[in-house]
Amino acid sequence: MSKESVTAGAAGVGLLVLRLGLGSVMFAHGLQKLGVFGGDRDLNTTIQRWQEVQGIPPWLGYLAITAEVAGGLGLIIGLFGRLAAFGIACTMAVATFKVHLPNGFWNSDRGFEFPMILMIAAIALMLTGMGSISLDSRIAKRMDKTIGSK
Repeated sequence: MSKESVTAGAAGVGLLVLRLGLGSVMFAHGLQKLGVFGGDRDLNTTIQRWQEVQGIPPWLGYLAITAEVAGGLGLIIGLFGRLAAFGIACTMAVATFKVHLPNGFWNSDRGFEFPMILMIAAIALMLTGMGSISLDSRIAKRMDKTIGSK
């Protein structure tokens, strides 16, 4: 086994770990906003609260929750990964700069450290892709074979 294939395998595993971690956190946070996993609200209450307290328009709230739930699931299974990561990165950028930045850095004070690292992880996945252990990779390999046979 060559050094390059070992490195590629390790990179695939590393991206899988990153995808599973970020995807699980985002999926759970999205479901919590829907009243699952200990959430104290339903979708409409969450959207109304965001609009009243933070000035986030309803359409943007629905988009953010969709990015968290669908994007989290997309990262977990590695399907449409760059699109999923983009939605999560945008959602976490808004959370970082509009909601948490005024509270300072520390998460214990509702600061921006947690949403910022989620945003950074999503940006990293946007740049690298989902890696070799993903549905995106399997689909790409099949497409390469199909295109190459013509």
